[in-house]
Amino acid sequence: MITLYRPPADPWADEIQDALDEMVIAYETETVEDDRALPDDVPDLPALRDDDEVVTGEAALRDHLDDLRDLMADWDRFQSDACYIEDDGSIC
Repeated sequence: MITLYRPPADPWADEIQDALDEMVIAYETETVEDDRALPDDVPDLPALRDDDEVVTGEAALRDHLDDLRDLMADWDRFQSDACYIEDDGSIC
């Protein structure tokens, strides 16, 4: 399960949350008012916990969101009984 740790009012955290919503991926949100309330393995906010991995920092978070988008695209593609035409015109 993915958990987003975020401060209450933060545009960057809003962007991350919007991206997760757009992906339609299951996640939980923990709004953290005070850094002292962070789990020991979460160094700063915003942060994503994906299983045992904690991701922080803008570049790492953007990369992780890209990986999650790819995962969800594959999930959607292969979890249905439909067949799709690829960008190159080939049929799955």
